[in-house]
Amino acid sequence: MRQMIAQEITRISSGFGHAVRPMLEVGQDGQALLFSSVPDGSEVHRWDLRTGELVWCYDEGMSGCNDMALTRLPGGGVSLAVATEDGVEWLDAWTGRHRPELTWEGWTIWDLSVGLVPEGRPVLVGAGHDGEVYRWDGVSGALLGSSPGGERTSGTVLAVGFVPLPDGAGVIVSGDENGWIRRWDAVTGDPVGEAVEGHTSKIRIVKALPSAGESGFVSSDQKGLLRRWNVLTGAPIGPSIETGTDVFALATADVSGGGLLFASGADEIIRAWDADTGEAVELSVQGAVVSALAQPDGTAFLATSTALGDIVVQKCAFVAE
Repeated sequence: MRQMIAQEITRISSGFGHAVRPMLEVGQDGQALLFSSVPDGSEVHRWDLRTGELVWCYDEGMSGCNDMALTRLPGGGVSLAVATEDGVEWLDAWTGRHRPELTWEGWTIWDLSVGLVPEGRPVLVGAGHDGEVYRWDGVSGALLGSSPGGERTSGTVLAVGFVPLPDGAGVIVSGDENGWIRRWDAVTGDPVGEAVEGHTSKIRIVKALPSAGESGFVSSDQKGLLRRWNVLTGAPIGPSIETGTDVFALATADVSGGGLLFASGADEIIRAWDADTGEAVELSVQGAVVSALAQPDGTAFLATSTALGDIVVQKCAFVAE
């Protein structure tokens, strides 16, 4: 079993006595950015990853914060989309300024993901409580469409992911409360293939696989079972992965040229696996929620949240064999 070591970079007190949601992303200039949100939507923060200092705080209060996604804008700039109980709110990711002109009000959105369409324009996709998958222009915030013809899934959509393809196109993947996986063309919104009965319980998370030999994604259900899939055929990739706990967050990153999966859950232990083979990777890190970001030197940043609301940023690397 390969082994990773983790070195703590900074520890931040969020000011809340319970777990928050940290999110690591890369800005337009390649700088690593760290955000956090509170589930009730009362505050969203950006932190200096190295010093732990607060960069900005948006505390006007939103109707819950179910998820966040960063959109890098053509020509510079970054926007932060926030999934709420009433739709999607937008902030300037650098300054924290609210952008009400981009607000979309509709249904509760549970999950968000971002990708690029062939002409290089960002598209934001969302999992709707009403059972539809939504697409918005990542620059203007305009609604591009939802599940074609009003076609709904078999239940509330809880998870979405954007899987890029080698030709520059992309496939949107959705998972619903009844365990069904559906795939959609990122440009037209048309279905790709048939629906797949992926799990026997709610699909909570869908993420694109990093550096896989084939374009794929990973899904996690309510019981903590991870399954990997080919995004074009809908066929499973390798055996399922048993995490042994309820999974609260799933992150992916390329480390030393290979893709890794990181999962956190009810037991506050961060687990890792090789994304291609499904083999476990030894890692001694704790946290109720995890986010990951690959670094150019072959390492990765991990941001975790403790049950008491502390955010811990660590740099992880493989032990030399």
